[in-house]
Amino acid sequence: MRVAIVYPPKSRKMEAIVEAISSSSKEAGHQVQQIRAVRGVGIKSLFSYDLVYVGSPVMGLWGGKFSEEIASFIRECSGLEGKKVAVFVIPKMLGVSKAIKRLMALLEKQGSIIIDFRRIRNLSEARAFGQRLSRKILSQN
Repeated sequence: MRVAIVYPPKSRKMEAIVEAISSSSKEAGHQVQQIRAVRGVGIKSLFSYDLVYVGSPVMGLWGGKFSEEIASFIRECSGLEGKKVAVFVIPKMLGVSKAIKRLMALLEKQGSIIIDFRRIRNLSEARAFGQRLSRKILSQN
């Protein structure tokens, strides 16, 4: 199965979490591609992937927002229609639920099917999220 992990590239913590999800998915036998959401650069279609993870740190003074790079990537990207998507955020003190809801709403507007979502605080939570989703997807196929 082909898995994509889309994330903004500005945070070491995000990079580490993406790597943890990636390695747990690879251990389950999936092909994984990490995609940095940089405006105007990189992949513009997610059509060829069976599962797409979309991650962002919670942004804004009071939280409740997600990365503008992710928002731009999602708006410009094709191949999200009917795509299974899992959303994750790196939390702040406030606004985690609102950020997740906003990110899911944008993905659903593009036609994605949200199959799971999580706040991920550390690497063990990231590995567990990747393992759980890998099992879930394998059992559906």
